[in-house]
Amino acid sequence: MAGSFLPSPPPHEPPAPARMSVAAKISTAASGRLVATALSWCVALFLIAPIVVAAAGAFSSSEFYGHRSEGSAPPGSLGLFWYVFSVWGRSLGTSAALVAVVVPFALLIGAPAAYAFRRRPFSGSKLLEAASMTPLSMPGIALAVSLLATLGGAPRFTLLAGGHLAYTIPLVIRAVGNALESFEPDIEPAARSLGAGPWQVARWITIPVLLPSLVVSALLVFTVSWGEFNASFLLASPLAQSFPAALYVTYTANSFPVAAAATILFLLPVVPALVLIQAIGGEPFRRGLQA
Repeated sequence: MAGSFLPSPPPHEPPAPARMSVAAKISTAASGRLVATALSWCVALFLIAPIVVAAAGAFSSSEFYGHRSEGSAPPGSLGLFWYVFSVWGRSLGTSAALVAVVVPFALLIGAPAAYAFRRRPFSGSKLLEAASMTPLSMPGIALAVSLLATLGGAPRFTLLAGGHLAYTIPLVIRAVGNALESFEPDIEPAARSLGAGPWQVARWITIPVLLPSLVVSALLVFTVSWGEFNASFLLASPLAQSFPAALYVTYTANSFPVAAAATILFLLPVVPALVLIQAIGGEPFRRGLQA
């Protein structure tokens, strides 16, 4: 009984150095988050500021380029954008036609190639897959000269589409190929063992699993094709000129508000595509583009 009234021992407290160590770790983690946040904002501003400045020029009367565009509407008015469209409407149409051709062909060529490399490997398939990535590292001038040397007699639109496909098919191969590694490879053989034919396996298993990567690949191909300049500038002709090539002429020969208005027209389809990539891409997109 007497023992029950004995005072309990004082609670164990960590030594002062240990408490200081925990506080130091918390402070270090908070400082790290603060630095990371600051760096993220700096990088974002560095990337976004030029676009904002270029777009804002459409609402400014600045003529610091030293060029004036005769017949253009006042800055900030809808007439200014109509002026740009009236001058470069053909180039906008060419870029739209290129995208309409390049996106489906890049998917139709790149996705089956990725499936063959990853699901039906053959002797030399790894080397061939690596070689298919080389156009991504080629300068635009080298690619354009190669196309002119081999297909110089083809229509210019065909050459432009070929240049865009050379840059976009590797992206589809990489994205879809790595996405194929994200699900169990035994599912397809199991479905075939249960009597499913090749088209049934593709329709009910392979395509649904790859659909996020296919959609994001299409959006990525769209943004790359819409904005491709190097090869397009060298392969263009007066009747087949993409809008990025026309932008170069706009910035060198027109006033800054006109060039800025053209930049806004260029960005109108790109920004929603990039937002969709982030919204629906998620983990399949990150898996698809990892090296």
